[in-house]
Amino acid sequence: MTHRHVRHLIVGAGAMGISAAYQLARRGEPSLLLEQFAIGHDRGSSHGEARITRHSYSDLAYASLMPQAFREWRELEALGGQGLYLRTGGVSLGPPGEPYVGKVVKSLEAIDCPHRLMTGREWNAASPGFGVPDDYEAVFEPDAGILLAARALAMQVHLATQPGPAPTEIWPDCQVLGLDVESDRPTVVTRSHRITADRLILAAGPWIGRLIPELASRHRIERQQILYLDPPGTESYRPGHFPVFIFKGSDDRPAYYGMPDISGLGVKVARHGGDEMDPDSDDRSIPEAYVKEIRDFLATCLPGLVDAPLVRSEICRYTVAANEDFLVDFLPGREDVIVASPCSGHGFKFSPLIGRVLAELAISGQSEVRTDNWRFAPATA
Repeated sequence: MTHRHVRHLIVGAGAMGISAAYQLARRGEPSLLLEQFAIGHDRGSSHGEARITRHSYSDLAYASLMPQAFREWRELEALGGQGLYLRTGGVSLGPPGEPYVGKVVKSLEAIDCPHRLMTGREWNAASPGFGVPDDYEAVFEPDAGILLAARALAMQVHLATQPGPAPTEIWPDCQVLGLDVESDRPTVVTRSHRITADRLILAAGPWIGRLIPELASRHRIERQQILYLDPPGTESYRPGHFPVFIFKGSDDRPAYYGMPDISGLGVKVARHGGDEMDPDSDDRSIPEAYVKEIRDFLATCLPGLVDAPLVRSEICRYTVAANEDFLVDFLPGREDVIVASPCSGHGFKFSPLIGRVLAELAISGQSEVRTDNWRFAPATA
């Protein structure tokens, strides 16, 4: 077995690991990035063509960080010389008397983000693809839209691995067989190498509990099921006419979300979250009961899509913590091991900002970004 020592070692080449490597490279810091599957694989949480981005959070702590996240995306676009963001506008919907839409409005007001609060009737008139009940509440944010996810990750890989003083080295198909965080330096063991590092970043997504067993009880792995529907032959469901959307009823009811048909992929619709799963499971099937649930939701808000053919589906793995918070912090007792998971199914839009936080923590031990609610909470008895 070969021994290797590196300055920065990153485990996991999903959105957070790739962004950390990119941000380290920008700062002249070399890193080694390990991934157990191929780069761009579809076994985790970061694959797929597109993700929603928005300022419209009901939680002000996350809404307050979105202007910084948007700026990080613009800087990435500038460095890469390609657009990654498609501005479609976004709507947050809910039935009357439920707090979700009102909380979103308060967050948007607090960060001075343009928006408009409407009734369901007003929203239907503004966006003909919808057919929500007249007494629903809707808040429209014109700056919401779509991130071209696969392109964004490929761009960061390209930028991070460019020849120079601090290129990123990437080892795909490299499974971590052992992790030692008790030694003087964090140590990772693969089939062929024993790697020590000055700083170790763990961005293993659904597999973080396998690496740090005490984390397994702090989160759950949820099976996220995504449907793509072939819309009727109309422009009503394409960018420029159809926004990204999020629907939330009462706290004990599911939330749903979706986005317009881009590049003929179909209208994306899904329930947020799902049943607990083993991260190693590769079951891609979608139960008929779930398809029916989505069509029942569409009957309430988007009746024109109720009978739209299902053209394809995807499975993602959400790694979800209590209150759907993130965890981006030093492992307790170690100033050289940083954990960057879970991101609770809504982290992609923050990924270049999280990458910046990880790079700053690895280099100096602190970040300029205020992420108090992303820290380790004391273990419960």
